[in-house]
Amino acid sequence: MRKRILLALVITGLVVGTVIPTNVSLAAPSKASLDKINRELKEIQKKKKSQQQQLKKTEEQINTVQKEKKGLETQLMQIDLRRNDTQKKLDKLEQQMDDTKEKAAHAQDQLDEAKDRVAKRDALLRTRVTSMYERGTVSYLDVLLGSSDFGDFLTRMQALQLILEQDTRILEDNIRDKETIETKKKEIDHQLTVYAGMFDEAEDLKVELDKQYKQSMVVKAELDKKESALEVDLEQYGQELLAITKQEAAKYSERVRAMSASSTGYKGGKFALPVASGQFRFSSGFGMRKDPFTGRSAGHNGVDMAARKGTPILAAADGVVLFAGYNGGYGNTVMIKHNAEYTTLYGHIREGGIKVSVGQSVSRGQKIAEVGSTGRSTGNHVHFTVYKNDVAVNPMPYLK
Repeated sequence: MRKRILLALVITGLVVGTVIPTNVSLAAPSKASLDKINRELKEIQKKKKSQQQQLKKTEEQINTVQKEKKGLETQLMQIDLRRNDTQKKLDKLEQQMDDTKEKAAHAQDQLDEAKDRVAKRDALLRTRVTSMYERGTVSYLDVLLGSSDFGDFLTRMQALQLILEQDTRILEDNIRDKETIETKKKEIDHQLTVYAGMFDEAEDLKVELDKQYKQSMVVKAELDKKESALEVDLEQYGQELLAITKQEAAKYSERVRAMSASSTGYKGGKFALPVASGQFRFSSGFGMRKDPFTGRSAGHNGVDMAARKGTPILAAADGVVLFAGYNGGYGNTVMIKHNAEYTTLYGHIREGGIKVSVGQSVSRGQKIAEVGSTGRSTGNHVHFTVYKNDVAVNPMPYLK
């Protein structure tokens, strides 16, 4: 947070021209010395622009890394959710396999019992066949013809029929038990095979997800490392830009002092000084400063020029008066619209000190008001703001 606040202050130029030193009497500067100051100022501004571009590039890189990290965190969360689902599936399959194995064990007991029944029936049939072998070959017809009378014949006939039915039932039971054994065995083997295949697939998926998660964590660690390095670079570039911006402010101050001390007077830049050269001192600059009322650091959207009460305030350029009246913390205020791009504001005008009206055309250097201390002010001065496209900018570069 500290780095971002510092960066915001530097980039927006709020630290430029914080407090311009009081004008002092200097020897008239030569054109060569002013040219030298201007060349040095341009070099500083060139370096500043390059540094700002580097800062912007670094911040964009940080934003890109943070977006990648955010996407990666979403991916990690999705992998985690899939891992949880896969583990639940594995637990369920494991339980199903345990249940199936338990059923298989129970079915095996039933199969063993069925095998015992088949074995006993086979033994019964073998006993009967053995008995017939020991007695010789006796057909069912021999048994019937050996009857002593018709009643004995019927008795023997019923007995033979019972034997046939029993033998047929034994054979049918054997066939049915064998089919049951084979069917149940196939069903259980198939079910276990299916569960085993599903379990192997789930295990493979979990291994793959674990691998993806570890790879993503490695990438995340690399991104964290990259972001930390970029943050360090950002801090360094911010400090360098702060130093360059202070050099710029000092060079502006040097140029204003040189021009104010010139024997030929101030020649002016894009805008003229709102108070004549030699009649004021800069008491507060554009940017962050200690608020004279609260003592806290606060932004200042213009420059303050301390002067005697009643000192003429001059129009910085040709234009039309946009506002002339009381304006909250600025006290008595005049605003002049110069063109579609630029507007200037003059605040803290003394009581009755406004000398123009809304809609009036004014010329560069024309008296529009007088210095005072109305509104939120601690002493006689004029607050001067330059608005470019309705945004307050540092007035110093426009005063030259």
